[in-house]
Amino acid sequence: MKHNDSQTAFLKLIDEHKRLIYKVGLLYADNDIPLEDTCQDIILNLWKAFPHFRGESQVSTWIYRIALNTCMSELRKKQSRPTTVPLTCDIDTLLDDSQDYRRQVLEMYRLIGKLSKLERAVVLLWLDGKSYDEIATIMGIRKGNVGVKLTRIKDKLQKMSDF
Repeated sequence: MKHNDSQTAFLKLIDEHKRLIYKVGLLYADNDIPLEDTCQDIILNLWKAFPHFRGESQVSTWIYRIALNTCMSELRKKQSRPTTVPLTCDIDTLLDDSQDYRRQVLEMYRLIGKLSKLERAVVLLWLDGKSYDEIATIMGIRKGNVGVKLTRIKDKLQKMSDF
């Protein structure tokens, strides 16, 4: 594939999956690393990996894997600082619904932001409708562990929302 064809295909891919990239970035961005920088890092790593994508998995699975690895790598570099999710970003990119629904979603993202990086990734994939098989593939864990993790995450989120 010529460079211009490759670049055009990549830009199309990014445009088609920008919401996915934004959602992952939203869960891992914080005050030290703004959402825009997080998304740019994800896109840069996607660009670097694009020539090696063989199509052996769905494009969204490949994007999730790179996006989550990008964010988790950045978190590992900065483990000494607490991780928070800023909720001042443009939530309209994700929502077109009522104010009450917006408030509930923002609260959900706030609570999810308090989870560990692995838990955030699992719940994001689950909320995005990924099957246990897909979550296991993306996260590199066994399918049986996905259900256990989700049950524990739901319990944890429920306890956090009761306060």
